[in-house]
Amino acid sequence: MVIIIENMKTVIIGRGSVGTNVAYNLRNVPGISFRVDKEREFRTRSNIVFNGEKLAVPTIVAEDTQDKPELIVVAVKNFQLESTFPVIEPLLGENTIILPLLNGIDSERILSERFGSERVVYAFISNLSVVREGNRVSSFSKGRITMGEKDNSLSERILKLRDFFLSNGQDVVIPEDIHHEKWLKFMTNTCFNTLTAILEADYDATGNNMDMIRVARLVAREVQTVGRKMGVELSHDDVETMIRNTSKLSGKGRSSMLEDVLAGRETENRYFTGAVSRMGKLYSIPTPYCDMLSILLEAKRYVANCH
Repeated sequence: MVIIIENMKTVIIGRGSVGTNVAYNLRNVPGISFRVDKEREFRTRSNIVFNGEKLAVPTIVAEDTQDKPELIVVAVKNFQLESTFPVIEPLLGENTIILPLLNGIDSERILSERFGSERVVYAFISNLSVVREGNRVSSFSKGRITMGEKDNSLSERILKLRDFFLSNGQDVVIPEDIHHEKWLKFMTNTCFNTLTAILEADYDATGNNMDMIRVARLVAREVQTVGRKMGVELSHDDVETMIRNTSKLSGKGRSSMLEDVLAGRETENRYFTGAVSRMGKLYSIPTPYCDMLSILLEAKRYVANCH
């Protein structure tokens, strides 16, 4: 049974594709806002236009308010995570929940070490199809948040979060094992994001690209081997489910990494194929495909910057 919860005082940190998508879904929540630090204030003065309409969610400098939100949604890139700490710090109340929607498998650990594991919910977002050009965002799906407690318990707060999101139009699911699901998403990012960025392939060019899928299976084997060493078992069925789901994508939507490459921004390469390579070296596991894709993407970025 879902209990209608229309309001949890909510702050979103990050005005990129993920942050704006969630903010749009929750736009009717009273008091919802983006928060930034003083240094980034000038970069966020332009209004976000989401699917053709102004996104009526204000952007507030964190130091300018004494509000203590119930929920902080962290929606930045991995390499920006530590820069959010000065924004998060003054917002923390006694029972504030931190919900990170970052790619990869490290954000919860990093946030827990800084702010306490009791505050942090494990989570990620999927089913996003977004194109961003400057302050204009076009989204072709609402996205789905997958979340859970570290111990996979159905705690009071995780059920309250679920009811809050569902009450306000944000799709959300609580899996039996959040760690398995995070690694499955990590495998998807590692197998496909880097490939789409190197090939500049939107979803239409990805779904039925059998050569891309062939490479993705090779990369998936490396993720499976490293994951097993880390205590997470990714099965053959997991790999095939990932490929089926990715093959269903269509339209002109792009992976976040392709968006970054096309915009000349820093990518999360080192948190996907780069992360598999690092873990492989740590445990003496060969990861030649991840090694090669990681290097190729950096080479592509270098060539692009030369032009």
